Amino acid sequence: MKKVNVPVDWVENSNPVQPGLYFVASSYKTGFGSYDYLNWDGDKWLKADSIKVVGWVAIGDFLGFIDAGWPMSDDLDKELEVSSDKNKEKFKGDEGGFFEVE
Repeated sequence: MKKVNVPVDWVENSNPVQPGLYFVASSYKTGFGSYDYLNWDGDKWLKADSIKVVGWVAIGDFLGFIDAGWPMSDDLDKELEVSSDKNKEKFKGDEGGFFEVE
């Protein structure tokens, strides 16, 4: 797998407003650091006391930088394509819209 540089606009020196999952840069007392996903409960990061969050970005923003494709072994795309082909007549004239397949 080729290494890719993903530029992230880190939010530093402030905490998130909304509770949720965030992509974070963490530092440790040992001097090492890592990337991780952490939950913010609205008041604090849900983490060990020894971890210091030095930057964060909303998970939706972070994932917007990545186009990872989808695993080839997942047959869901084939199933949706077959279902879609079966329902084309049913939704004639609304090809641009979306429809639910049962």
